[in-house]
Amino acid sequence: MFLNNTIIPSVRKYKHFEQALSCPSEYVLLSEANIGNLQSLIGKCHQSGKKVLIHLELLGGFKPDQAGINLLKSYYKVDGVISSNLSALRYAKKEGLLTIFRVLLIDSRSLDQSIDIVKHNPPDAIEILPAEYACQCLELISRNLKGFDVVFIAGGFVKRKYLVEKIFHAGFKGITTSEPGLW
Repeated sequence: MFLNNTIIPSVRKYKHFEQALSCPSEYVLLSEANIGNLQSLIGKCHQSGKKVLIHLELLGGFKPDQAGINLLKSYYKVDGVISSNLSALRYAKKEGLLTIFRVLLIDSRSLDQSIDIVKHNPPDAIEILPAEYACQCLELISRNLKGFDVVFIAGGFVKRKYLVEKIFHAGFKGITTSEPGLW
């Protein structure tokens, strides 16, 4: 996964979907889709030249088991997934999908556990939330994952331009945000 200071639109409201298709990012994150509208949304994304990422925990009517992940790849033609579900990410990796491990920074223990998980199951990228804390922890995380080919993405509460600049200045290659004004 190649990102270079990329803002990935996270589509939570369908009224912003068309705007996401016209943004510079090659990726669109569908954050609140469901299996009933997924095929149509993915088709429109692909027609616009966008790769589709799916937030597994927010995909309505979906079970992230091996059969479900296979269905996302073979039937729905998803390009990648974001999840904190390690089993789902393993299945997705086997299917050849892009995998983004979602890390919620709660305390130092959650940080240490996440680093350990990545060392044993390297994803293509790590999305670290919330973004403000992610900026403070990136150096530590990078140092602990030295030698791993992982892209760092920040997300969560990214609503202002100053935070976008801070995130990229900290060294992140990508940002996920549902704020259309930042796309």
